[in-house]
Amino acid sequence: MLLPANRPANVLLVDDDEDVLESYCHLLRLSGYHPRATTSPHEALALLADQWPGVLVSDIYMPAMNGMDLLASVQALDAEIPVIMITGHGDIPLAVRAVKQGAFDFLEKPLNPQDLLGLLERACRQRSAVLARRSEIQATVDDELIGTSPQIVALRSQLNQLAQTDKDLLLEGPAGSGRHTLARLLHRISVRREQAFQLHDCVSAPSLAEVQASLALAGQGTLVLQSPARLSADCQRWLGNHLLDQERKGSKSLRTIGLFDESPEALVERQQLMPELYYFLSQVRLKLPRLVERSCDIIPLFRAFLRQGCKRIGRPVPAVDRAYLETLKRHQWPGNLRELRNVAELYAVGIVKLAGAEQVIPLASGKEPLDDLVEEFERRVIEDTLFLFSGRVTDAAQYLGIPRKKLYLRMKKHQLDKDRFKPAT
Repeated sequence: MLLPANRPANVLLVDDDEDVLESYCHLLRLSGYHPRATTSPHEALALLADQWPGVLVSDIYMPAMNGMDLLASVQALDAEIPVIMITGHGDIPLAVRAVKQGAFDFLEKPLNPQDLLGLLERACRQRSAVLARRSEIQATVDDELIGTSPQIVALRSQLNQLAQTDKDLLLEGPAGSGRHTLARLLHRISVRREQAFQLHDCVSAPSLAEVQASLALAGQGTLVLQSPARLSADCQRWLGNHLLDQERKGSKSLRTIGLFDESPEALVERQQLMPELYYFLSQVRLKLPRLVERSCDIIPLFRAFLRQGCKRIGRPVPAVDRAYLETLKRHQWPGNLRELRNVAELYAVGIVKLAGAEQVIPLASGKEPLDDLVEEFERRVIEDTLFLFSGRVTDAAQYLGIPRKKLYLRMKKHQLDKDRFKPAT
């Protein structure tokens, strides 16, 4: 029972009785649905995808594959696809078990058409809400995690999966790599997004009483532990056992994220991180790379930070010379994303800064004598150009439209050494 290509199915019917399927399809078409029917559970699974925008309606007992097995297979593909079970009177206990295992609901044969249509309406609304939320999460993650490097592509996929769960996790990465930003993003896309976000610095607040206070402030939200290995051993043991005990009892009240700037395993080996807390946090792990390890993302990130900086101060986005972008790509970025953001924000206000060099693009004052102003302007233009081209005099001269020898003479007049503008190694 195929549909026209421009009318995708929003209800998939599975039953081994073709007459029953035809009856269902007729009812649904009259009610405005676009059903597709099959007698094969295996064919039904082949038609589904994790973003399928519809509802599955299946008989609970079929010779090829029973409804429970079909439900399990659908949930393995996408646990949020609504599945409505159709059952005979003798199979009601099985249908109840199916609902406990994640089926949307069940109906008993012979079907009451209004009951079926009512269930379908609720299931379709739920599925639409789920897909809308996923789309929102995807847009948020794409907006926050800029780049095309394999590390960032994989991280985006992990975040989309984590948004569907409430798992605690361990977040590892060097200083400035975006750990705090990622922790906030995880909270924003989680089921706890309407609750509190509490950051606890374990260096400045290491006592058990301070940790317990942060737990209380986090409430039903997200608790982020920065450098948890800096807590005392007794405090770590208490916290690990407390969180694990809540999880085992099914009374988990918050999500916990641990931030580390070095290997947690090394901390455990040095007995700075207690196994109890490590075990709890390491159920899910994310690792942020150093910026230099994702070099293809440097320019897109710089441009994004520059746009953000210009928007904040109400300035138009300035042009960025290609040679300066090459300089950015060659830099090693020991401060990671934090350093790149600072460079971009300074560029937005007219300060070109990198690798120890700092040049202010706009003219600072107009009160000096004209000759002094002209000399100062010339010096700054030459400095900026040499910086953009990393001290390459030939390229700078071509950019300024003057002979190389003439540029050398003016550099000598202003006591400018080309080596000063080369990137630090």
